[in-house]
Amino acid sequence: MAEDKDFNDALEEIFLSENTLRNESYKEGYRAGCDAGSPEGYHLGYHRGAEIGREIGYYFGIVTNHLDNNNKSDVQLSDKVVQQLEKVQKLIEDFPRTNSEQHDILALLETNCHMVEFFNEQHWEKLLPKALRQTLDDWDLNYSVEKFWTYASEKNNNDDCELRKWVHKAQAHSLTVNNEYCISIEKLQEHVNSWGGVMPPEIKVKEFMTSKKSYEVQRMSRFVASLYNATKSTHCLEAGGGKGHLLVALTLGYNIPSLTVDCDRKALKNASERVRSIQKKWRAIAKKVINGNEECADGNTNSDIHRFATAFVTKDTDVSKVVKDAFPEHFGEDMKILLTGLHTCGNLGPDSLRIFAAQPSTGALFNVPCCYHLLTEEVDAGLFDVFQRDYGSVARPEHGFPMSEYLRGYNLGRNARMLAAQSIDRVVHHRQFPSKSLLYRALFQLIVKRHKPGYIMGVGKLKKMKLERFGDYFVAADRALGVGLCDVLPDGFLAEVSKDAELHWRRVVLFYLLRLCLAQVVEGVVLLDRLLYLMENGFERAFLVRLFEPVLSPRCHSIVAVR
Repeated sequence: MAEDKDFNDALEEIFLSENTLRNESYKEGYRAGCDAGSPEGYHLGYHRGAEIGREIGYYFGIVTNHLDNNNKSDVQLSDKVVQQLEKVQKLIEDFPRTNSEQHDILALLETNCHMVEFFNEQHWEKLLPKALRQTLDDWDLNYSVEKFWTYASEKNNNDDCELRKWVHKAQAHSLTVNNEYCISIEKLQEHVNSWGGVMPPEIKVKEFMTSKKSYEVQRMSRFVASLYNATKSTHCLEAGGGKGHLLVALTLGYNIPSLTVDCDRKALKNASERVRSIQKKWRAIAKKVINGNEECADGNTNSDIHRFATAFVTKDTDVSKVVKDAFPEHFGEDMKILLTGLHTCGNLGPDSLRIFAAQPSTGALFNVPCCYHLLTEEVDAGLFDVFQRDYGSVARPEHGFPMSEYLRGYNLGRNARMLAAQSIDRVVHHRQFPSKSLLYRALFQLIVKRHKPGYIMGVGKLKKMKLERFGDYFVAADRALGVGLCDVLPDGFLAEVSKDAELHWRRVVLFYLLRLCLAQVVEGVVLLDRLLYLMENGFERAFLVRLFEPVLSPRCHSIVAVR
């Protein structure tokens, strides 16, 4: 006999039948997709692996043959050639022959995890490789963190340790200077010299900007000036120039007609007044740096070659017209613009590249991107470009990622982009722990989900809440969001949770550091996508340049291209 069913349950099943059918269909389709996709993925990986193996084997045979013949031949290769051959041989011998299933560093990215959901989504248990998790569970917090600092700093360390393997594998997937597509500033100087440029002395401005900004302007302005001369440009335009710091050095230090363009009219007005103050004090606050020695900087402080224009820059902005409008005395002349930007936020970086690719009036590009979390992707249907919202038109802009055809259809997700904006170099250098509020926020999220599962709480609404004790944090957060949990939780509940907070703290800290290793991986994907875009559009002289020291300026890479 069939089991008796409550009338309300039966009625609910009828009302929810469409939803139930949809969920079952989704699960069936997902299983079918996995069954079909796994063999395809396997065969693709198999054949690509075979191609790579064949190529590596070919070069290994050549190298080994040369070394063997050198030992037998009367005509000996030079020591330098032998060293290079032995280096290549060792690199090939060290190339991994198998895939380790214990070290899938992409698992954290694929789930687009957020620290707020650390407990709810069981990040520690579900996202970390089993062997790594077991290793860390056997160590206390201080020992684990000391090991992390060591492995993150010592790239040649060969400890047979799961933590070391994780950290170093993440580093192996990050951008490094190879002087091919990612080059050093010394290599950039060689290229600029070969293009006809001359490297001028650095200009150091000691006031009116922070020490970090002063360092960035000192390092970057010299290279922009040399590229300007090498490409015989007529003007320099900085997109999103804000306070105009970079162009102060270009105009007063290197006498380059320059235009700061920004969408914030008030910021530009303040910048213009600041520039006039700098002009008056230029000889007192600016120094020319030659071989490490500082001298008084020259400069035409009465010149009017640093100008400002209010515009929301998109890929459709006619930069030649913008420059001509700002410099009407040059209206009849041919324009050749060096398009630059020191930390172009969000979609402004990609749009700067699109302008350079599409407009022949731009002769060179020197762009330092930042704020990857403000990029837009196809998956961001519910998000918006804050600059487009506040200053742009109603027209939908092109997405900031991906730019290249090669990565078309690939998405990172907002949490991964937010991660890319963080700095592991600075954290390791200063040995910084995350704020305790990270733990408290995740615990608060867990309690809300369990006791008020229907309550929708967005990420990032409690960033400014810095309290030492979890009980105080919970009460303040509950009041700020109006959740109303303090009135319904049993007495002693918060005290019980607070007792276990220190036990949870160890895992939160370690997961935070492990996740941080992937920041440089995601940033590398974003930057390589932009470089690929330029190469797909025919720009052979395009490079990523490690311009700054990452501890001083975490967004340390620039994109340099010449038409």
